[in-house]
Amino acid sequence: MQDIEDIDAVINQFLDFARVTGETSIASELDLNELVNSVLERYQRQGKTVGARLREVPRLQLKAPAIQRLLTNLIDNALRHGGPGVEVETAAENGRVRLSVFDRGPGIPAAEAERMLQPFTRLNEARSTSGSGLGLAIVDRIARLHHGSISLRAREGGGLEARVEFPMIPAKN
Repeated sequence: MQDIEDIDAVINQFLDFARVTGETSIASELDLNELVNSVLERYQRQGKTVGARLREVPRLQLKAPAIQRLLTNLIDNALRHGGPGVEVETAAENGRVRLSVFDRGPGIPAAEAERMLQPFTRLNEARSTSGSGLGLAIVDRIARLHHGSISLRAREGGGLEARVEFPMIPAKN
């Protein structure tokens, strides 16, 4: 039964990866913090605690389903590899809006961070052996779809910060 569930998860991730470039939802001006809260409510209903530090950020042109998928992938990775103590943070700084997911897991060596964004890449030495190696590649595609970027950084005190940054684009009048 577990093998079937694992295979199903891999197939779903592969389909998500294939769908991202063909993302058909329409971007609209959205509140990123509202999207984050809606995703965190789902985790809370599942009995999973994820902390949040949501600062005021401007509304952005976002494709809600894609951003929800991005955030879910980052949180699932953090819970799987980092255990309890996962936190989501938003902030606006230097003309960009930042969405970070923090964990207290083993982290990713700086030399491997860029490679981990490639499809089917896993870091077996530091992470579990489950997963398809597509989660971060999906996040990278979604970030780029929104003219953003992702970086994987060592967290002060141990762990990982998966940081997604989006440009602040002035509202059209």
